[in-house]
Parts: sequence; structure tokens; C-alpha cells
Amino acid sequence: MTADALHTGERPGLIARVRDILIRPQAEWRRIATEDPAPLIGPYVLPLAVAGALVGFATSVLYAGSFALNPALIDKAVSGALYVLFAVAGVIVAGWLINVLAPRFGAEANADHANRLAAYASTPILVAALAAVAPPIAGMAMGVGVVYALVLIAMGMPALMPLTDPDNSAPRFMLSFAGAVAVIAALAAMVLAPLIQSGRDALSGAVEVVAPAPPAPPMVRRSAVERAIARLAQAEALSLLGDPERLAEQFPDTLPSGFTRQSVSTAQRGGISRADSVYRQGDATLSVAIIQYSSSVDPAAFAALLDVRASGRHEGGYARNQTIDGRLYAQDVGPQTSRYVVIGRGVVMIAEGGVTMDQARAAVETIGLQRLEAMFGR
Repeated sequence: MTADALHTGERPGLIARVRDILIRPQAEWRRIATEDPAPLIGPYVLPLAVAGALVGFATSVLYAGSFALNPALIDKAVSGALYVLFAVAGVIVAGWLINVLAPRFGAEANADHANRLAAYASTPILVAALAAVAPPIAGMAMGVGVVYALVLIAMGMPALMPLTDPDNSAPRFMLSFAGAVAVIAALAAMVLAPLIQSGRDALSGAVEVVAPAPPAPPMVRRSAVERAIARLAQAEALSLLGDPERLAEQFPDTLPSGFTRQSVSTAQRGGISRADSVYRQGDATLSVAIIQYSSSVDPAAFAALLDVRASGRHEGGYARNQTIDGRLYAQDVGPQTSRYVVIGRGVVMIAEGGVTMDQARAAVETIGLQRLEAMFGR
């Protein structure tokens, strides 16, 4: 721009105009008043609106993390296109409204000057759309932009459409303009919103036909046993396992109903340490296991090892599982056998064999789950 642009009517470039109208509005409005009439939508409003739409679209796609053709992507593109359309339409309506209202407050009607006011005063709103790159502040930036746009109109009126009594007329003009804009926006939203939503739905349906969404991955449903192990392992289990021989020391020589200990074995692998003992009473055999599990145990593998059946009736018997005070108690009764499993805090006890459920439960209670938890849990 030459030094005498203010007098020749030469226009500055887009970036310079945006900068000056935002930073030096008073001087810029005087310059604008001397410029020759020229189109404003294509050279000024449209590029800023398109820039805001592109930033909003790119930001929403990046945050979504997917560039696949799907209804969500099309919806974002439609939102960007609608923003450009409404930005341009808003400037046109604002220019018309300024030209209609100004004569009521002592100014002369001048469509060209009214359009200049509307186009250049919309700058802070159009620039605020670029704040979509930072979603947390986008709403606040747009609110500031709207307020500053009204301030710019008030500052530009004396240069482009002077009022007969600025001190009294300017505040009333701005209130009338803001109220009229609010009413027009509300009416437009009431009329257009259903139509726009219908169009979005139709377009989304068409995209789903052309590019159907990939099937959702199957949900992995974990059993109650696996969930209990995962929860207790993280909250109650130790990170390091103890010596399985210490577990073996917890078996008494005898158990209720006359069962006497016959043998003891130990093992440690896969995040668990265990001791197993076999008790006999006549022809009846009762196997008892004490298992310590670490916080790194694989819940799925451990659940499979415990082999606890889901609650319900089965051939010749039933299974019943319940959670009490964070522990999982599982009973499995067959025609001639019983199995009692308790998943506790860092420790599991199993009693099973050709015995009654009362005998299996008595074995666990005699050894004492809570005592073992205090010794081998967290």
C-alpha cells in the first residue's frame, strides 16, 4: 500500500486489513470511508470464513483420530460448509439491517457503507473461528469476537453513517441492532434447524450405504471368577510369592469328620505358589489346596485353572457362586462329589472330593482363610 492510500482509495491486502481493523479501528474506519465501492464478500468475508471452517474441520478430525469415510467425517465437513454459508449470509443480513435501522436514528441510508460496516466489523468473529484449534478456549474466543464486532460497528458509524446525535442515538442504535440480530438468529434457528438436521440424517444414511462402518469388535466378557481375581490381585496380592513350603506347613494333621492327612505336595509357577494335601477317612478322599497368587498373575489363566462353573443347575447337582466382603465363594455339588472354592485376598483355598459340601466347607474353615490372608496376602 502506498503512503497516500488514505486519499486515493486504494485498499490494503487482506492480512493488513484484518490487522488494522482489529488493532487500529478508528484510523481504519476513516480509511475505509474514503475507499471506492468494491465487492466485499468474495475478496474479504469468504476467505476468512473458509479459513475458519478449514481449521475447525481439521481440528475435529485430528481429535477424532480417524480419516476414514464415515458419517462422522461427512458431518464434520457439512458443519464446515454450513459455517461458511451462515457467515456470508450473516454479513449480508447485517448490512441490510444496518441500512434499514440507521435512518431511524438520523443517518442517511447508504447500502454500500452499511455493507462495509457489516463486512469489516465481522472480522473479530471470523478470526475467532480460528480458535477452534484450541477447543477449550474456542467458545470464549467467539464470545469476545461477537462483543468486539458490536464495538467496531459503533466505532465505524461516525465515519461511514454518521448519526445526527451520536451521544444519544448511538447507544440506542446498537441496542436496536443487537436485539434485531438476536431475533433474526432465533427465527432462523427455529426454521432452519429441523431442515438442516433432516439433511444431515439423509446424507449420513447415504454414506453408510456407500461406506458402511466396520463391525464393532466383539466384547470380551470376563467371568465373575476372572473379574474377582483381577480385582483382588491388584488390590490385595503381593508382588513376590512366598515359599510354597510355608503353605504346606498350614495343613493340620487332621480335619473334621475324622479325615487324616496322607500326603503333601508343593509347586510354584505362572504367578502362583501352591501346596496340595490329600486327606482320607475310610473310603472317602478329600483334597485340599492352598494357593497364593501374585499381583502379576494372569486372571484368565488362573480362572481357567480354578475351573469354577457358573451358577446354575447341572446334571445331578448345582453350582452356586456368591461374593461376600470382597471374597468369591463357589460351591459345586455333584451326585457323589463336592467342591468348595474360596478366592480371598491374595490366597485361594480349594476343598474337593467324594465328600459332602459341609465336610468340604469345614476343611476350609478349620485351616482358616483369614489367617492365611494375613500371612500371604498384602
